[in-house]
Amino acid sequence: MIRKIMVTGASSNLGRSVVQLLEIQANTEVLAFAQDELDILDEEMVVATVERLQPSTIINCAGFNDVAAAESRLATKLAVNTRGLCNLARTAAKFRVYLCSFSSKYVFNGKSSDPYDEGEDLWPLNQYGISKQGGEEMVSNQLENYLIIRSDLLYGGGGEDWVSRIKEELGAGRSLAVSNDFFIAPTYIGDLAAATVALVSEWAAGVYHYTNDAGNGVTCYEFARAVAEHAGLDSALLKPMPMTEIDFGGPLNLPEHAILGLDQFKKLFPSLVRPWQEALASYMG
Repeated sequence: MIRKIMVTGASSNLGRSVVQLLEIQANTEVLAFAQDELDILDEEMVVATVERLQPSTIINCAGFNDVAAAESRLATKLAVNTRGLCNLARTAAKFRVYLCSFSSKYVFNGKSSDPYDEGEDLWPLNQYGISKQGGEEMVSNQLENYLIIRSDLLYGGGGEDWVSRIKEELGAGRSLAVSNDFFIAPTYIGDLAAATVALVSEWAAGVYHYTNDAGNGVTCYEFARAVAEHAGLDSALLKPMPMTEIDFGGPLNLPEHAILGLDQFKKLFPSLVRPWQEALASYMG
């Protein structure tokens, strides 16, 4: 039996990677929509599209992910993370469709010294995190058959990302300020896409965390140094400094140590979790 999977936000970095993997899956028909083809903020369009195509599954890769800009672009940008997801959840409930979407470590406050489990209390510190928590609630309040995957700093997929920014700045001989006290679990988008397809294939339900394995986390500075070394660039141009001294273009409160625990995912697919160093080396060749 053919499984119809509809992908929204299919032209995003993550969307492209997910679509590429789905297209090589057996007994799978992929219905991919870029943002300009299907605006998830338009509920009537979402309902009409799902009613016409009758997918069994929706994977939502649409979203606004600029954490700093979210502090100043609330009305026009962040709605895709909340109202857009609400439209998808309502439609999925109406047509009994399994919905997968993505969230973020920014739903946590980063005060824990240990990785966060999926069921721990949410306490976002900024507008982006609040929007992600809101999106999660939109889904969980309307659906029983859903999957939410939280992740961390993503790179790869062919678009602009933190790795390309580091390479651009250092390649041009410009210095770059990088936090030495903000901890991340940098994650290759191709690995997140593979994890997503694996979970969706098993109709996994509820909330899962997925990142490349960074233990209790690495600082942005450590990650940037690794990128510079792989690219053959001068890591001395990286300027380590406290997060509070970096200019984000305005006030921004960040969770210093919000690392996602991977135990739940590892129980299902241990072979799909690899160290962040291995993932970065593979990506950069």
